[in-house]
Formats: sequence, C-alpha cells, structure tokens
Amino acid sequence: MSFQVANNLIDHVKEKELWQLLYDNHKKDDLIGMGDEFGIKLVTSWNKKNLAQSIEKYLTADPSHLTFRMPLKEIQDLQKLLRAGGVMPECDFGDTDILRFPNLYFRHVVELITNDGKEYWVVPDNLRKALLSITNRLDDELILRQWDIREKIICGLISLYGIMPLEDFVNIYNDINEEEDTLKPANLIHFIEQRDRAFVELNLFAYKEKEYVVSSRMGRVEDILSEILGRPELPYHSFTKEEVLEMGTLYYSFTSLSSKNLFNYLTTIFDVSAPFTSLLIREIGEMAQNNVSVSELMKKIFETLNQVSDGKDNNPNQFLSVLKRYVNNLPRWALKGNTLNEVIEMDAYRQIYPQMETEEDIDESFYLSFAKPYINFLKIENDDPCFCGSGKIYKDCCGDN
Repeated sequence: MSFQVANNLIDHVKEKELWQLLYDNHKKDDLIGMGDEFGIKLVTSWNKKNLAQSIEKYLTADPSHLTFRMPLKEIQDLQKLLRAGGVMPECDFGDTDILRFPNLYFRHVVELITNDGKEYWVVPDNLRKALLSITNRLDDELILRQWDIREKIICGLISLYGIMPLEDFVNIYNDINEEEDTLKPANLIHFIEQRDRAFVELNLFAYKEKEYVVSSRMGRVEDILSEILGRPELPYHSFTKEEVLEMGTLYYSFTSLSSKNLFNYLTTIFDVSAPFTSLLIREIGEMAQNNVSVSELMKKIFETLNQVSDGKDNNPNQFLSVLKRYVNNLPRWALKGNTLNEVIEMDAYRQIYPQMETEEDIDESFYLSFAKPYINFLKIENDDPCFCGSGKIYKDCCGDN
C-alpha cells in the first residue's frame, strides 16, 4: 500500500463522525460502560447508535472533557497532534513504549495501521474541532506548569506522610506554597479527580464524619483504621517545598540514582525489556514500603526474572549493594520512627539464589538493612512520645535498641 493510499484512508476516517467510529468499533455493553466512566446518563434500552451519539455529544459539547486527568506531558503531546491537523505518525512519539495519552485515545483518537505497517493516530473531524477550541488554554504554558507542580507536590506529600486528615493535608500544601497557589479541601478533591497521576496515587477515606487523604498503596481498610486509631496526635514533620517536589517527581518516574542503578543492573544482566523492568521495580518498591522482608523482595525479583529471562547473575555482591541502595532510598509513607531493620546473610541469599557455588567470608558488604529515613533531622528525644503510636516514650519503645 502506498503512502498516498494511506493518506486517503486517513482522510476517510477524518470525514467520519465520532459516533460512527464508536458505533463501528465497540459493542453495546462497551458503550454503556464508556458512558458510565464519563458520567453520562444513558438508558440501557437505547440502541448502539443512540448510545454512540450521546457519548459524542458529551465529548464535543464541552472540550474540557477531553483533557480530563491529563498530566502536563500528555497535554503537550496533544498540542503537537492538534498542530499537525489531527494526524500524526505514531513514530513521532518515539521515547515511550506505552501509549502516550490513553485518556484521549479512549475518547477516541483512532489508531490506523496500513498494510505496509505504517501507524497513524487520527482524530475525527468533529472531535478535532472541539479540541481546537481549547488550544488557547493549552498554549498557556504558565497554567500547564502550575498544574504540573501542583500535582507533584500533592503526590510528594502523600508519599511522605501516607495518611492525613484532608484539612491538615490542605493546610500543609498551602503552607508550602505560601501565596503562589492555595487550595481549599473541595478544590483539592476536584483536582485529584481531574488529574491522571493524582487520581492513581491518592484515595479519600471517610471515618466518623472526617475525611482523610490516603496513599493508594494503603489498600486494606484495617490498615487505614489502624493508622487512624493507633497513633496519638503528634505534630507532622515539616519538609521544604524542594524536598516535596523532589519526592513527588522521584516517586513516580524512578529518576533517582538508586532506581536508575537497579534498573540498569536488571536490564543489563538479565536482558529484559525496559517497560517490564520498570513495572518490576515499582512492584518491589511498594512491597518494601509495606515492610516486606528483603529476602522476600529478592525472591520476588528472581522468580519474576526466571520466567522471562535466561540471564545469570554471577556477581551477587554487586546485586546486594544495588538493591540495598534502592531500598534504603525509598520514601516511607508514615513517619513512625520505627522502621524495619533486617540482616540478610550469605546463606540466606544462597537459598534464594543458588547460583553461588563457593563459600565466601561474610563481611559488611553482604548485609542489607533498611535505613531509618528522616531520623537525623527528626531529633527524637528519649522522653518524647514514640512515633510508632504505642503511647510509650521513645526510650522504652523503639528507642530501646
């Protein structure tokens, strides 16, 4: 198929209305589910055409729906797509293996693959017209940057504190930003609902007429209630805006040096794909933050890698060092003052990863221990209440080591 013919196909797709594409590419149940996601009142007895036209009317009537939950990078890529007239070769996105803006994709940019293997993203004409009406808003770089910084601060705070009453969370956010950008509780909830990252990282939890902001990694209700009920009222440790921004960036993108080192080690030694490794690192990071033992972390890594790779690790010392640095640099989601201290001996390592054939002397390089984050500047005194929430003083509880 020639490139010219491919363009003819694209033009044909652009001439179609959005409802036609929805009608052609989705079953009735899928359309009903799509309407539920958008909050559209649909009647299940409607035929497919009525359902598809209702969704089209919703999306094109208010173009702000089209940027729902989009982070800054996705909005910037959307700008490129708009300026390209609604058609863009997929290769132009090159630096990612994951669909760049799935929110728009499901609203419906069409992925077109021609017979000669060329891939395009195509926006139907009526959807493109709706998008063009918000280009001025998208071109406001200051607004986009403000949204991005706000989201990073929110995600940084939740990764540092883990769980906090909604009003306290907003107050700390406003203290960090001073006059630059202030929020009210209702504004924060609305912002979380509208942003892709914040929507994934944060949950809201209500208990006895009080609302809490909770890390999405705290999934069990009993754990949340344990944090709420088990901890006495203690002042929250304060962080600078720079520290919170750094945490909000590193926690999501894994751009910290320790994360990069682990990423490079696994992809190099075991020859696995970058997306696969990123998901694995994120999974073991969440496990570590939930006090899963180091031995279990290693077991998880090796069991997962053995399923997809024949690579062998002949340098366990280096692996232990890389893993230790990664784990010790993970944020803790509750500042309790007591963190897991665990030692892994070479014998335990051999049981998990039996490729070591010779006995070696154990020295300090073979031990892994979790660092106690923030302990240097928390300055917990012996007679202070223990941060684990036990109600005892520190020297008689976690400080009794």
